Amino acid sequence: MRRFRLSDSFYCLMFLTASAVRAEGPASDPASTRVRPILARCVVCHNAEEASGDLDLSTRESALKGGESGPALTPGKPAESRLFKLVRSRKMPPKKPLSAEETTTIEAWIKDGAAWNGPIVATTEPAADSPRWAFRPILSGETPKVLDTAWPLDVIDAFVLSVLETKGLKPSPPADRRTWIRRVCFDLLGLPPSPEEVEAFVVDNRPDAHARLVDRLLASPRYGEHWARHWLDLARFAESHGFEYDRLRDNAWRYRDYVVKSLNVDKPYAQFVREQIAGDLLEPVTPESIAATGFLVGGPWDQAGSGQANLIGRGKIREEELEDMVATVSQTFLGLTVQCARCHNHKYDPIPQRDYYRMKAAIEGVGHGDRAAMSEPVKFGREARRKLLAVQLAKLESELVAIDRSGREKVNARQPLRDNPGRSKPIARWTFENGDAVDDLGSLRATLVGEARIGRGRLLLLGRNAFARTEPLPFELKAKTLEVWATLGDLTKRGGGLVSVEPVDGVGGFDAIVYAEMQPGRWMAGSDLFRRTKDVGGPIEEAGPGELVHIAVAYDRGGWIRIYRNGIPYGQPYRFDNSEGALHPFPADTSRLLFGLRHTGAGNGFFEGEIEEIRVYDRALSAEEVGKSHGAGPLRISDKALDEVCEGSNREHRRDLVARLARVRLELSEVSEIPFVYAALPFHPAPTKVLARGDFESPGETVSAGGLSALPTPSADFGLTPESPEGERRKRLANWIADPSNPLTARVLVNRLWHYHFGSGLVATPSDFGANGGRPSHPELLDRLAADFLDGGGTLKPLHRRIVLSNAYRQASTFNPKSANVDPDARLLWRFPPRRIEGEAVLDAMIAVTGRLNPSIGGPSFRPFVVTVFNSNFYNLTDPDGDDFRRRMIYRIQVHSAKSPLMEGLDCPDPSVKTPKRSSTVTPLQALALMNDSFVERQAAKLAERTKLEAGSDPARQVDRAYRLALGRPPRSDEASAAVALVQAHGLGRLTWALLNANEFLYLR
Repeated sequence: MRRFRLSDSFYCLMFLTASAVRAEGPASDPASTRVRPILARCVVCHNAEEASGDLDLSTRESALKGGESGPALTPGKPAESRLFKLVRSRKMPPKKPLSAEETTTIEAWIKDGAAWNGPIVATTEPAADSPRWAFRPILSGETPKVLDTAWPLDVIDAFVLSVLETKGLKPSPPADRRTWIRRVCFDLLGLPPSPEEVEAFVVDNRPDAHARLVDRLLASPRYGEHWARHWLDLARFAESHGFEYDRLRDNAWRYRDYVVKSLNVDKPYAQFVREQIAGDLLEPVTPESIAATGFLVGGPWDQAGSGQANLIGRGKIREEELEDMVATVSQTFLGLTVQCARCHNHKYDPIPQRDYYRMKAAIEGVGHGDRAAMSEPVKFGREARRKLLAVQLAKLESELVAIDRSGREKVNARQPLRDNPGRSKPIARWTFENGDAVDDLGSLRATLVGEARIGRGRLLLLGRNAFARTEPLPFELKAKTLEVWATLGDLTKRGGGLVSVEPVDGVGGFDAIVYAEMQPGRWMAGSDLFRRTKDVGGPIEEAGPGELVHIAVAYDRGGWIRIYRNGIPYGQPYRFDNSEGALHPFPADTSRLLFGLRHTGAGNGFFEGEIEEIRVYDRALSAEEVGKSHGAGPLRISDKALDEVCEGSNREHRRDLVARLARVRLELSEVSEIPFVYAALPFHPAPTKVLARGDFESPGETVSAGGLSALPTPSADFGLTPESPEGERRKRLANWIADPSNPLTARVLVNRLWHYHFGSGLVATPSDFGANGGRPSHPELLDRLAADFLDGGGTLKPLHRRIVLSNAYRQASTFNPKSANVDPDARLLWRFPPRRIEGEAVLDAMIAVTGRLNPSIGGPSFRPFVVTVFNSNFYNLTDPDGDDFRRRMIYRIQVHSAKSPLMEGLDCPDPSVKTPKRSSTVTPLQALALMNDSFVERQAAKLAERTKLEAGSDPARQVDRAYRLALGRPPRSDEASAAVALVQAHGLGRLTWALLNANEFLYLR
């Protein structure tokens, strides 16, 4: 689509004329004509709809009537007019008081009688220097001509030099090559260059050496990891809900991986925008595009408030939730604070309250939660295939069981299946060897429920509602032991019961072996309302896929409960001897066993995995007995033994069955595995109503989904009704934001990239292009880059390349006092502004220089904490050093109440807050953390180990290598002599520790 250029004077004239201050009635009075634009600024807050202080200044009558503080005007008497008193004292308008000339104009107007020529409305004039400049169409002008020819000029340099010349400033000379490669590597990858990369670049004399390096960096998968961190700051991405429960979002990491992948493949920004708002609706729907909608629900979610019984309370919580979504969408993509219009017309920007509710209507049907990361047609096809394979599998297994039944008789005849003489005798045992769920020691039958089935001599519990329950137990259970061998299907699942004893009617107390209920990954003895339950502090389960785990829980007559894992005590034994928690009796014929479910009354304690064998004892086994039972293992006949007793054609037929079963099981496993993602859960909402003062209990007019009416293009009217489908609303919103004629989207994106490369954007407030935000330092350059960005296909990597290869970016950061007097923050770019590296990049760099950085990309985040669950989640931070914990910090799980003190000290943002611009503080706590944190000390020690390995035992060579690894340069002579003395006196570890704490390591110059 064609954009308007500066030469389109006719359009510009028509646009400015249509959007100027509107006056009703004649404008014959000169003073009135001059005062109207001034009063139009007051009417933003003081109008008939949003009368701040109950004062309406849009008409003479309402101004004379006044508000809470009385009349605003006393015609003919400025000194007695409250309006004049406030503007003269510079209290009004707030933040941007009137100039002396404007104040004199107001005074003369009141003295002359305060003539009023019709109602006044707030101005919407978006002139180039207006507070509403961002609402203008993108105007791509000519490249300015400059006098200074020190730089080989491209477009960026021409615009930068033009502004510098108007201020009498000169650019700085180019940075040396060592400085520049370190700068560009951190900017594009968030990692330092290796010493070998630095030296190769320093001696590369080819004229395109800089461009070659940039192209290589942009092609690296590390680029997506680093720039995804910037985007996640905007998306307030977190992997827990926040608020009082702060539950984990186990599948939220897929959104992070979507962002990393999208950036690495240089996905067009318009597509990137659309997918994050409506990726589950845009064909072709893919797992990645569904994960993209995690953007909408990345923020905190009040689980307790959203689940409360009070409808009004729940409605108010929902309004807060939707305001967060509107704010995130509008600030991230449009650079506007649309959420400020929730309760009234925006005080500073031309955003009426109605526009807020139109945008809210577009996302009103978005909820929080896990959903299948596949389209409905794909999901339907997989489910159909799964059912077909399940029928095939059951048929094949039935046929194999029939063959093996006679084979088991032959094996038992040769060597009877019996208990190990050193092992205790249970009163009931299920081995599932005969293809059924009948007790091997009696005739107690278990009924399979849901998708539970028998296969491969195991009880397979792979569905979400699969379990088995026995007939009433013919024996009494007081003291007892529950024992099971099982494989865990998913270590992240919570609260699944493996074997449980409960009343026949499902009402009342129960005892069970339960996985990961009070704490993720830990075993416990489950009971009704935790009456006989305690976190015993055992280790986190680390069983691999398909690995058998042996668990036994013994309940003795004294009230002691002991848990065993793989034959050894698990955690601490404990005792309950109070009236509620004493040993629970289960009389004969009144109780039953459950396999794969904690308690039928709970309804959500399903276990997913495979149970190899279950045993029940009518007494508490000793530690020695449990150890012997585990050592002897489960009772089963090997597949090899069954194959050996088959004869002739039966043997070949059996082998063919086993092979076919293996293929069907593999395919069934693949189609049954449905990946889930924490993303937008759509539902069809009720029509959206404008809420008076934003109050959920004061609904007003009904609105349909739409955009912002102040933008000249594209149309804010989506052509929908209040009852339009939820999906259509989001699609229209996504397309409206991504439309190339929308003047905000491209400007905001270009400014964000500039901000991350130079430390400050062309607009210093990256998420606020409104009247309260900053004005562009180089408005023509911003528009030119936005126009070229759209003309070039709207992808990010060419824009990165253009910026980092510009002479403005390649400048040195040398300080110049004279230039600093004119432009202290170097926003006009007379030098490259130095800045501290982001906290995650600092920690990544520390691991990288040791040579131990794990390059793995994507997948679940690493979790450096132990979770305790007691109604809410409590996170106890740890300091592990395994391979998984040496991945880049973008893969550290983002949990609201488990933030790293070291990362907080380095100004890593709170994940609950949208962070378009990070703070960069210098505090004592920051210095102390860098000096004393165990992570830093460990990396310093590992860097010393690497240095010794590569440099040998000579202190001088060690010093040289340590400097090159940490800082990308050899030491100066004075540094080398001091460093050698330090190494000789205190060891190499003290030097590497000092280098990791050096400003040169922490700052980008």
